[in-house]
Amino acid sequence: MGLRVTGLNHRRAPVEVRERLAVAPGSLPSVLADFRAESGAAETVILSTCNRVEVYHVHPAEPPDIAGFLARRHGFRTEELAPLLYVHDGSDAARHLFEVVAGFDSMVPGETQVLGQARDAYHAARDAGHTGRVLNRLFQSAFAAAKKMHTETALAEISVSVPSVATRLAGKVFTDLSTKTLLILGAGETGRLTLESFRERGVKRFLVVNRTVERAQALSAEAFGLDEMPAVFPRADLVIACITAEGYAITPDHVRTALRARRQAPILLLDLGVPRNVHPDVNRLDNVYLFDVDDLQEIVRQNLREREKEIGTRRPLLEHEALAAMAQVDALDVQRVLARLREACHRIGGEEAQKTLSKLQGLDPAARDEVAYLVERVINRILHTPTTALKAEARNGDSFALIELAARLFGLTGEEPKKR
Repeated sequence: MGLRVTGLNHRRAPVEVRERLAVAPGSLPSVLADFRAESGAAETVILSTCNRVEVYHVHPAEPPDIAGFLARRHGFRTEELAPLLYVHDGSDAARHLFEVVAGFDSMVPGETQVLGQARDAYHAARDAGHTGRVLNRLFQSAFAAAKKMHTETALAEISVSVPSVATRLAGKVFTDLSTKTLLILGAGETGRLTLESFRERGVKRFLVVNRTVERAQALSAEAFGLDEMPAVFPRADLVIACITAEGYAITPDHVRTALRARRQAPILLLDLGVPRNVHPDVNRLDNVYLFDVDDLQEIVRQNLREREKEIGTRRPLLEHEALAAMAQVDALDVQRVLARLREACHRIGGEEAQKTLSKLQGLDPAARDEVAYLVERVINRILHTPTTALKAEARNGDSFALIELAARLFGLTGEEPKKR
């Protein structure tokens, strides 16, 4: 048996394929049960997110046909799906799991959402009885390692979405966002995400201007129609413009009027519109900080490079954690096999020594003890080399093939430890 992960992700398959393969949380128990019935897998966890579908499993000597299983279940031809799948075995599978859970393999490097998704997938499999010693150990260790990576690194501080970059930028202009008023021009998805991001950073006063007042009201803020924007504008310390409009929704005259009403108190404008919502000449005015979407995207790109650099320095540490977890699983198997091997050898040696001694009635007790001791020494010397080799392989985290071979060679297959 062996540990294997088979799957595909955003690099290997387009969204049209990923969405067809996606497994809804409510369907996981039945899919896991079907997979066990068809494959004979001892342990299985299925991780399904918008960017990946992966099957982690402890499989028999002949690995199951994952491509065929997924193809039949989701209406693909096997030959159509198989080239899109990647396969990792043993310690490579463990390394992959740790990278996925830590967000190192995500579309947005270092993101933390996948940690929660992996935890939910693991709990669903565990609660349905589809995990055991191997996947329990590996997933729990991966969760701990991911948490460590994010708490001990600067990953969380490196913003990689436009709304999060906007809030970081605002925090540099204004020391205390909780005392500021935010005006959002546009109540679409970008406006909603930006509002949520600023709310998380402590902003309490929100003004939303939109063509449809009802849609603005849905964002739990003071809502105004588009024609009310000039009157509302002076109240805002921060302005997020993300509306679809012909021409510029905010002109230099709007800003001059607002500055006079504010007694020249500074205004930060973040123009997320394409086409732009704010006239570029606004940037020439004093006490105004204007950034457009290209400025923010460049910050995002710089931050992505910073995240990738941080991940690069942390990847060897994460790999060490993965191999350590794998070695712990292997060590348990080695200890069990060696214990059974020693017990079997000493039992057989004792039986054969007794047979021989029964034929040597003239030996005194000291000589009989010497014969028994000789048998024990021979057994220990014979077992020394395989014992050393198995323990060394266990430390490398990839010993199961050798463990399985030793169990078969010495007739221990009937009582083998649970396998990966």
